[in-house]
Amino acid sequence: MAEQKNPAGASPRSATENIREVTEASKQLFKAGEQLTANLSELEEHVKHAFDWRSKLSEHGLLIAGLGLASFALMWRLAKH
Repeated sequence: MAEQKNPAGASPRSATENIREVTEASKQLFKAGEQLTANLSELEEHVKHAFDWRSKLSEHGLLIAGLGLASFALMWRLAKH
């Protein structure tokens, strides 16, 4: 079996140990990639919802209508003077 010297002068490691270490690092990277994909999907949904005027209208329809009516009344009152 091929052995390799550790640059720090520690005991040599076998090729099998190196392969295990690389395999474990690869698994961790894959899990991190999956988590990043999930986070980006969740962020995308939040952004879509934040900028969707239809959802805002359905959630706060009376408030929006009230603000429109109050704005109209204020403009009418200012126009009369």
